[in-house]
Amino acid sequence: MTMRSRGQASFVRIPKFGARLYDKMMTGHSAEAHFADIARDVVDRGVGRRLLDVGTGPGRLLAEVRKLNPEVELHGLDISAAMVELAERNLRGDKVQLSLGSIRSTSYETGFFDTVICSGSFYLWDEPIACLGEIHRILAVGGRACLYESTRDFDPEAFRKALQHNLREEPLLRKCLAPHFLRRQLAMTYSTDEIRSIVAQTQFSAHTEVAPVTLGGLPVWLRVALTKE
Repeated sequence: MTMRSRGQASFVRIPKFGARLYDKMMTGHSAEAHFADIARDVVDRGVGRRLLDVGTGPGRLLAEVRKLNPEVELHGLDISAAMVELAERNLRGDKVQLSLGSIRSTSYETGFFDTVICSGSFYLWDEPIACLGEIHRILAVGGRACLYESTRDFDPEAFRKALQHNLREEPLLRKCLAPHFLRRQLAMTYSTDEIRSIVAQTQFSAHTEVAPVTLGGLPVWLRVALTKE
């Protein structure tokens, strides 16, 4: 029997207009603050020589990392051809190596990356344990993966107030669509305990830090820091 996809399959097939709409949603004030917050957190923790962004989408997070650390060698991986095409356009002029494919199995050399990051796509992976195994393989010894992942364990009232504040300066289209997409994500995402359970079944089990973080003003995120020893 074929396993039902958590959502990964829909991104494989996303059409170009869908990718453009997604990218449009990622250019608002709160989305830009979200990526800036992650980039700052990643760079402050140290990125080493090579960094991979898994599920890079239109490349917005890589652009923010580049602003803070222009010396790091940047790579992006996405399962959607439409997203990779958009990222190539958005990152034109930057020396970023983009690849089409799944983190379930990659052609990167073992121990190739010092840092692997991912923002808001972990919950869509159909085989998260295997995907984390591949991340462990391509990380150098002492390297770190940081997953910035939404969680169901949030304060609904704090979320409501933060979202209302974020949307005040957004245009009408984003005010209408952003809450829909975000609430849909939060309905599908894992709880903190579920994330811990998944990671416990991987090579990262003894070297994991899970902490709540506020990104783009929204208190619904976790930083899952995984170290390869």
